[in-house]
Amino acid sequence: MQTLELKDDVATQLKRAAEQAHVSTNDLIEQFLSQYVPEEKPPKTLNDFFGALKDSPTFTGDPVEIQRKMRDEWD
Repeated sequence: MQTLELKDDVATQLKRAAEQAHVSTNDLIEQFLSQYVPEEKPPKTLNDFFGALKDSPTFTGDPVEIQRKMRDEWD
């Protein structure tokens, strides 16, 4: 729990807004924060990338044939 120090006029505005919304001041502050502070997204994992290249023109065709063509370039 944390105590906030607000100017009297700000505290009055907050209390009125909470009453109009029929919620507690705590709930109203949480609602405001959820609108203005973006949620932290978890870091991307390898699973997020599976299938990302399936429609890439680079990887269309028979993979073995692609490897053969690449090896033929070395000759």
